[in-house]
Amino acid sequence: GGSASMTAAAFYWPDTGRLECLGWFPTAPNLADRGASDGVGARYGEMASRGELSTLGHATVPVAAWLSEVMRHIEGERVAALCMDRYKQAELGQAIDAAGIRAPLIWRGFGFKDGNEDCERFRRSCFDGLVKAAPSLLLRSAFAETVCLRDPANNIKLAKARSLGRIDAASASVLAVAQGARMLAAPAKKVREAIWL
Repeated sequence: GGSASMTAAAFYWPDTGRLECLGWFPTAPNLADRGASDGVGARYGEMASRGELSTLGHATVPVAAWLSEVMRHIEGERVAALCMDRYKQAELGQAIDAAGIRAPLIWRGFGFKDGNEDCERFRRSCFDGLVKAAPSLLLRSAFAETVCLRDPANNIKLAKARSLGRIDAASASVLAVAQGARMLAAPAKKVREAIWL
């Protein structure tokens, strides 16, 4: 995101349902001032003390440094896919190439087309008990600031409930869980045995 935006990453293990989410802000303004201007008081400082929110960069969160922190969080894990918003696709794609990350890249949009499928898969996964997250003030706050908008065809997409709301963690979680649901729903590939003649 930009100087006013939060940047978030969600980590989802579809086989167990484990969901984790982390957020980042630039260091300027500091979390106390940012919380005051966003109307959430000391909430960002509390998220930081819980290890859910960090600061990185000065006026903006630098993509390459942020990506390094994201990958450090899951070091040693096999990454089945990186699912990302198409916003800043070129910049993020360059950082992924520079970091030498080798995982399938899934680019999603937050309009009604991709958003409807992702929101529906997320909702279904939650109702089916396939999402398990430790208590997280970051996630609770993000989902409290999130609404779903409907178009005339009854498709939904995520949106902010108020202009200063920070829904990045909710958006990242929806993308991660929806991608996990797509992976679980994909038919298993049959291994063909070699036939020697």
